[in-house]
Amino acid sequence: MKHLITIIATLIAFAAMAQNAQFSYPETYIETVLDAATLQSLSRDFSVDRVDRNADGTFNTRICLSYRDFDNFLAKNIPYTTVPQTRAYVQMAQNYEQMTASWNRYPTYSTYTAMMDTFRTRYPQLCEIDTILSNTPNHHKILCAHISNNLNNNGGKPSVFYISTIHGDEVVGYYMMLRLIDYLLTNYNTNTYVTNLVNNVDIWICPLHNPDGTYYTSNNQINSQNVSIRSNYHGVDLNRSFPWAGQNPTKENEDEPEVQAMMQFMQAHDFTLAANLHGGAEVFNYPWDYWTSWQHSHADADWWNYVGRQYADTCQHYHSTYMTEEGNGVTEGGDWYVITGSMQDYHNWYLGTRHVTIEVCDSKVLSTNYLPNYWGYAYHSLLNFIGEANHGIHGTVTDSLTGEPLEALVYIANHDLDHSYVETSLPHGDYHRPIKGGQYAVTYSAEGYLPKTIVTTVADGQRITQDVQLAKAVGLEEYESKVTVYPNPARDFVTVEMAVGTEIANIVLYDMHGRIVGTNNYSPLQPTAINVKDLPAGTYFLHILTTDNREIIRRIVHE
Repeated sequence: MKHLITIIATLIAFAAMAQNAQFSYPETYIETVLDAATLQSLSRDFSVDRVDRNADGTFNTRICLSYRDFDNFLAKNIPYTTVPQTRAYVQMAQNYEQMTASWNRYPTYSTYTAMMDTFRTRYPQLCEIDTILSNTPNHHKILCAHISNNLNNNGGKPSVFYISTIHGDEVVGYYMMLRLIDYLLTNYNTNTYVTNLVNNVDIWICPLHNPDGTYYTSNNQINSQNVSIRSNYHGVDLNRSFPWAGQNPTKENEDEPEVQAMMQFMQAHDFTLAANLHGGAEVFNYPWDYWTSWQHSHADADWWNYVGRQYADTCQHYHSTYMTEEGNGVTEGGDWYVITGSMQDYHNWYLGTRHVTIEVCDSKVLSTNYLPNYWGYAYHSLLNFIGEANHGIHGTVTDSLTGEPLEALVYIANHDLDHSYVETSLPHGDYHRPIKGGQYAVTYSAEGYLPKTIVTTVADGQRITQDVQLAKAVGLEEYESKVTVYPNPARDFVTVEMAVGTEIANIVLYDMHGRIVGTNNYSPLQPTAINVKDLPAGTYFLHILTTDNREIIRRIVHE
């Protein structure tokens, strides 16, 4: 019997090996046909790469399986076919001069780093190179070009962040971002439009977020499977590894070095707009990725549609069949297919930046002889997106007596939700609020100051400058110094503690929609705790009303 068990176990092992042999290391693309429910389920567990709707309501689905995913996918018993490996015709540039001579090559890794350094040395007044991550798991750098007419002080300008190739095998955007850096620098002071962009927008461009994936087999070669791979060196899809939008759980792969470094970089810079560039489709994909538009529409969905339409229409002007997929080139992310852990959703939800995903080419690795053509189709739109940062409502918020800039909240009633409000940035106290044309009641508030609401009308493609001065709430400082609210951020309870003798009438907790989600009577004998553990993660406002009708407002973050 023991021998029989051994034979059976051996046969099972060989069967498993044969089944896994269908997959090539380190990752394989497969195609399958799924119904809506199965697609929704799989997209949360695997790296869905592309979805096309069939007439019968099913979906042709392409999935990238890293070696980490093989067994889990096989356990689903879902019929599939393996996508045949292909190779694009690729020429590699061995140095800066060869890359920029005709712009019809991809750079080797050493050429890439040399190009970034050359941009810095040739244009020291316009460009500096920042390092987002100095050493990836496979010993590459994640670099970012900062372009401005004043590198040391942005002067209160809006800022735009471009990132490309979070998926290492999607390299057309990598090429486009290097060429965009070169275009901005070489055309400054000779092209009026470019000069105005550089003078009025703080521009940041990270051409290559996943160098370990792009240069997986060699620092001297780029191509399709498996020369370059989608995932990082650890077999992780970085664009499924950011914290979930609006969710409390930590993503399993959130501690990947590339994810941590990018989160820290984004947190350190108050970007107005951002876009990350992908390949494998041609579409402007706006938030949210985690929800469909009928489940949970973005507060600025109308603005996103407007900006996306401008982007796609401009592309189509230069090539009629370019950027025409999924709603003629524009889609809400979840309406295409739902994913969790995208960089786009993280940046919008947690940091309030308007961040979009742009799929710039049907081919992940485009044959190099076609690269100049695609640049011609896309670069006007890439430039115009930078210019969108200058549209909408802009200004500064300052103290009415001293003129000192303030940390203030800029909130639009009956419009803003899910962290779509903006905040001022120090040291200038500036704010930048891109928004669809219309009339809005904009409220400016800061701790210790009386809020001010101004009704503003703005048109599409127009900039309104609205500088605001806030007056201190006389006598409020005395109460502010006596109130203690902790912990903040909070998980289970928010505790309010006041100095003895302070008279409190009521405590109310509001969500971002202005709805009351918690109340408590204050006792001067002991701290008062408000239960928040059952509330969704997000931002809340604690209103404390004193017996002489003074109001103290504290912003609370619930994790």
